[in-house]
Amino acid sequence: MATIKNIKEFLEEIENLKSKNNLFFRGHEDETYLLEPGVYRKDNTTKKNLIEHEDVIYREVISKAPQDFVGKNTLESLALMQHYGVPTRILDLTESALVALYFACSNSKNDDKNGEVIVFDIPTESVKYYNSDRVTILANLAKCEKDFNYNKFIIDNKISEIKKLEKKKIDTKLYDKIRDFDIDVFTFLMDKNEEIIEEFEDDILFKSFDKNLKKYMRIYDKMFTIKFDAIFINSYVELIQNHLRSEINKEIINSNEMYFGKLLHNIREDKSYFDGIINPLDLPKVFAVKPKLDNPRIVRQHGAFLIFGIKETHFVGFGDYKPMAELNTDWILRGNPHKERIIIDKDSKDKIRKELNTLGFNQSTLFPEIDKVAEYVRDKYKW
Repeated sequence: MATIKNIKEFLEEIENLKSKNNLFFRGHEDETYLLEPGVYRKDNTTKKNLIEHEDVIYREVISKAPQDFVGKNTLESLALMQHYGVPTRILDLTESALVALYFACSNSKNDDKNGEVIVFDIPTESVKYYNSDRVTILANLAKCEKDFNYNKFIIDNKISEIKKLEKKKIDTKLYDKIRDFDIDVFTFLMDKNEEIIEEFEDDILFKSFDKNLKKYMRIYDKMFTIKFDAIFINSYVELIQNHLRSEINKEIINSNEMYFGKLLHNIREDKSYFDGIINPLDLPKVFAVKPKLDNPRIVRQHGAFLIFGIKETHFVGFGDYKPMAELNTDWILRGNPHKERIIIDKDSKDKIRKELNTLGFNQSTLFPEIDKVAEYVRDKYKW
C-alpha cells in the first residue's frame, strides 16, 4: 500500500502501473468510501434506499428544470444529473490520474480523513461509447419502476451446459491428419438429430452423455467406418450445443415478451429505430462509458463513468428493489479488495492541493461554471 504525501510520489506510483487494457481513475476524499453509485446509497435523513425512488427522482429533476434537458436522451440526462449531484446509477471516472488526485483532496472539510485514488484497468469489450445500444438499455433502467424484475435462470443453465459440453471436445490441432468436418458424419447426425436431442433433454443430470455418444459411434461405424473419433465426437457435441443456442434464443424472446415491454418502450423514446431484442445477460452488466464531449465540465475533467445494470431478484416483495449489478473486482488495479492501494495522506492534502493548483488543477479549471469560478476566486482572495 502506497501512502502519498506529494504529487511526485503520486506520479511515480502511476508510472509503475502495469496496464493491459484501458486505464481509468477515481478519487475518493475518504478511503472508506464504497464503489457504488449514488442511487444505491441510503438517504442520510430517512435511511431509506434511494433506489426505491429512482424513476421518480429522474422524472422530478426533468420536470423542475426541463430547459436543461431539451434534446437529451436518457444517458445524457443521467450524465448531466450526475454532474450536478443528483443520485444516479452512474459512478464518475476520469481518464486523468491528476484529476482523480484532485477529487481525493478537493474538499478541505475531509482533511481529517485519508483519501484514495482507485485505478481501473478495464478490458476493451467492457468499454463502450455514449451511443452503444447496450449502454442505452442500462440507462433506461432508471425510468423503470422499483418492482422491475426479470429472470434468466433458464438461459444461465443452458449456457452452463454448453460450457460442460465444450470440455467433451477433442482438440484436433493435436492431430495433423484430422479434418474439422466430414460430410458423412454430418449427414448421419442430421438424420439422428431429433433422437439425439430427445435423449440429451431426458438426461437431466448429464449421466448418460458418454453412453449415448458411444451408441451412435457404433451405429455409424457399422455404416461408414469411423476414420477419426475426434471428428465424430466434436460434431456430436456441436449438434447438441447448437440446439442449446437455439433454445437460448427462444428464451431471450420469451423474456422480452414477459419482462421487458416497458423497458423497450423507454428505449424507443431515445432510439425510435430500436427494434432489437434485449438480452437478459446484458442487464446485470457494468460498462465503462466514454460520454459525448458536449459539456465543458466533462471535457475539463476528462470525464467517463461506470453505468450499473441490475441483477435479477426473486424477492421484490421483500424490498430487494432493482439490485445493483456487481462490479468486476478484476478491473481494479489499485484499491479494495486488493492490498495494493494508493492512499492520500490526510496531513498532506492541503500541500497536494497547492501543488495541483500550480499545475492548473483547481475548482475554476475543472468546474468552469460561473458559480464555481466565483467560489474559487472568493476563496483565493478571502473576501
